[in-house]
Formats: sequence, C-alpha cells, structure tokens
Amino acid sequence: IKTYLKDWPGRCLLVWCTVIFLIASWCLRACEYQPTHEHWPLTDAMWLFVPIFGTVGYSNLAPSTYCGRTICALSGVFGVFSMSFFIAIATGKLILTPWENYVHTFVLNTELAKEHKHQAANVIKFAWKTWFWKAKKTPLSSMRYLQMERKLHRSIGIIHEIKQKQRCLNGSTIGLPEIQIIERSTSMNTEETIRKMATLESKMDEMEGQLVNLDYGLNGTQNVL
Repeated sequence: IKTYLKDWPGRCLLVWCTVIFLIASWCLRACEYQPTHEHWPLTDAMWLFVPIFGTVGYSNLAPSTYCGRTICALSGVFGVFSMSFFIAIATGKLILTPWENYVHTFVLNTELAKEHKHQAANVIKFAWKTWFWKAKKTPLSSMRYLQMERKLHRSIGIIHEIKQKQRCLNGSTIGLPEIQIIERSTSMNTEETIRKMATLESKMDEMEGQLVNLDYGLNGTQNVL
C-alpha cells in the first residue's frame, strides 16, 4: 500500500474517495427509512454525502435516524482525512525539485547581479554629480544638490538590499543533499591527508635510518684514519 501511495498518490486518492462515496451513499439510503416504508432515493443520499465529505456541513437534507447520523459523522471524519491527504499531494506537486530550485535561484541571482551593476553605476553617477555641484560651490540647501544626494543614498540602500537578497538566495539552496556532499568531500580529503602524512612519516623514518648508517660509516672512517 505504501508503494502505491508513493507511486500513484492522486490515483489512490481518487479511488479512495470514489469507494467511500459509493459505500456511504448506499449506507445513507439504507439507514434513512421513511414512514412510507420506502428508503431515500440514492441521488438524495449522494447529495447529502457530498457537503458532509467536503467538511462543509449539511445541505438542504438532513438525516433523521441515528444510523444515518452515524454514517454522516463517519463521512465527515473520512472527509477530513481525505482533505489532508489531498493537501499533502498538492504540496508535494508544487514543491520545486532540487534542480528546478537551482535554476530558479540562478535566474534570480542573474537578475540581482544586473540590478547591482545598474545601481553601482547610479552610485558613481550621482556621486560625481554631487561632487560637481559641491565643486561649483552650490549651496547645500539647493534643490538639485539635495536631489542628487537623495538619489545617491537611495542607490546605496538598494545595493545593500540586493546583497542581502543574494545572501538569502545562496543560503536557501543549501539543503541536506548539499550538506551530505560537502561532508563526503571533507571525509575524502581528510583520508587523503592522513594517507599522505603516513607516507611522509615512512619516508622520514627511512631517511633517519640512512642518516644513522651514514653516521656509523663516518665514525668508522674516522676511527680508521
């Protein structure tokens, strides 16, 4: 059952709702026994089941027997369960896959980079104009000077906002798979480093042995001389 729910969740939900709809409608028809010694029409039972199963409530019809009320209560419980199942399926379909998330993040980063370049150019332009008006000894209360200064500060603020958005985007793409990849790469690098250190230690031991032999040889030569 878990395999079917994982592979075909929509199909399983459709079959589940259809079976519950038919069984509950027939049970309502059988339970609602009218004084004329007749059962409810099946269409009326279906009409009553739909709003109850959809957690809306009763329609223009209402059960009159305890059996029918029990069936309606159970139908409401199954309706809540089915609605939560439907929401889970819809949420799973709407969530982006890791590759789609990477593409979406790349597009947003590209747009933010373009906007960053545009605002950086505005900062240079407005800074130069502000310096130009100040060099001409324009009063600081002049409308043009205040306008250029306001635009300069606004462009700087937009650049800070863009950098914050870029940091948030880069952090949103790091999930459990990326952490596992980083951990695996770190473990491989650590093992490689340990292996190289062991090789280096063995080579140092060999060099130490050769130096000891060389020392013995020099001492023997000195004694002979």
